[in-house]
Amino acid sequence: MKKIAILFLLLCSTGMWAQSVVSKAHAHNDYEHEKPFYEAFSLGFGSIESDVYAVNGQLLVAHDVKDLKASRTLQNLYLEPIIQVLKSGKAGNFHQFLIDCKTSSDSTLPLIIKALEPHKDLILKNKLRIVISGNRPKVADYVKYPNWITFDGRSNEPVPSFLASHVELESEAFYKFGVWSGNVPMAPALREKLQAYVDRVHAAGRKLRLWATPDTMIAYQTLLDLGVDYIGTDHLADLAGYLKVSR
Repeated sequence: MKKIAILFLLLCSTGMWAQSVVSKAHAHNDYEHEKPFYEAFSLGFGSIESDVYAVNGQLLVAHDVKDLKASRTLQNLYLEPIIQVLKSGKAGNFHQFLIDCKTSSDSTLPLIIKALEPHKDLILKNKLRIVISGNRPKVADYVKYPNWITFDGRSNEPVPSFLASHVELESEAFYKFGVWSGNVPMAPALREKLQAYVDRVHAAGRKLRLWATPDTMIAYQTLLDLGVDYIGTDHLADLAGYLKVSR
């Protein structure tokens, strides 16, 4: 914890997050980096994602079951540093934390709410969007959950108007629209299909994230041109560097 506190103070003193142009950047599988949360945060990322498993009453962070370790918890890798950042009043671009539930929502969501409940006022004050993704409850049940968490929408899940505030983000797999390497310009037909989808999501009042997109410079720019709100990457420095010069 001492090392984390020192790193946090260093980031505060250097103002490394003051790069609003990178607010569209989304750190996919963030926990696989050397410094979970802090690396993306220091680069000015607006959105950070963590996968979680509910195991014996604990929320463990990993992409696959084989990689689970008792020492890698949502609490120590993410919640503690996030709360520290919010208390400092220097969250910078960081405004969205996406939690992908790998185990059932029945087992995972109560643990998430229990962990976040003591900090709900801080979350609301800082307008931090907590997005529950992966295994989620039925859309009709969203109203049963506190207003300081939201849920990740899908293209095939209609959201009634009275639940609109519970679904501010919609995410979808890129491959549902077509195949593209990201190394050459996107085919006009695919681009038209994606543009129609982007426009539809925005018309519903939601932000859009596509996953499994090519992780290339051409892809970054194409997604920006289409109006995709969050650009996902596993190569944090590459995306941050590109977004800084793409404005």
